[in-house]
Amino acid sequence: MKKPKYAYAIWPWGLESKDQMVQALRDIKEIGYEAFESVESAVDLFEGNVDEFRSIVDEYGVRPASFYFWLRGEETEDVNRIKRKMTFLSENNVHQMSVQAPKSAGRPATPAELRRTLRIIKRIGTIANEYDVVPCVHPHHGTLVMYENEVEFVMENTDPEYVSFGPDTAHLAAGGCDAVEMFDRHKDRIAFTHLKDLKMESPMETDRTSDKGFDVYENFRELGEGDLDFDSIFRVLKSINYDGYLTAELDKSRFTNKESALMNMRYLRAHFG
Repeated sequence: MKKPKYAYAIWPWGLESKDQMVQALRDIKEIGYEAFESVESAVDLFEGNVDEFRSIVDEYGVRPASFYFWLRGEETEDVNRIKRKMTFLSENNVHQMSVQAPKSAGRPATPAELRRTLRIIKRIGTIANEYDVVPCVHPHHGTLVMYENEVEFVMENTDPEYVSFGPDTAHLAAGGCDAVEMFDRHKDRIAFTHLKDLKMESPMETDRTSDKGFDVYENFRELGEGDLDFDSIFRVLKSINYDGYLTAELDKSRFTNKESALMNMRYLRAHFG
């Protein structure tokens, strides 16, 4: 097994200014993370100024591992918007991107919605391939790829050369999936991971005061603080000599973002290696 690579999702520090990104990188570097994932709005923040982004990354010594994109369901708009940002990823040596399906209407996806979502993902896969970037499908609560049959539809109907799997432990469980089984079933297509815990007995509630522009879940927890079986998930990853990033993430800290990142790192080192 290769030395594990630990990354952290930095969007909870804020998405409005470059100073928030700088603080996030300073914090996670001090803890020991070597990479980070941000979201597509961070690309907008540095649009036309790749050199400034690189300068910040170089200063703090934490590299971008991935950017997170959420689809809105309008095929042409989604594809064109993401295509415009591929150059930024390529110029920064980023080879993975997380892709979230459009929001649902509080019910399972219809066949037509699934077909449209699949079509968008496949088109993005073809475009991203030209930039040596692989889209990692990220099942997410409250979207059109949330339940097991929805995940399976997308995975069964995409080419592994163009589309990979980016499982999120908490969102799989929130969608009623067995996270361990899903990791194992699609282990050969896992190219990126999101790792966070979940309090299963708590309702899936979002922070309605959040200004992030997307759902921030209240019952996600630091690793080891919830009910998910990470030892079994880690065994699956070790069985395939997974050499991608183990990306810890937390929507909302009960303490501070830095303290939660530290708790997650301590858990990863103790349980993964």
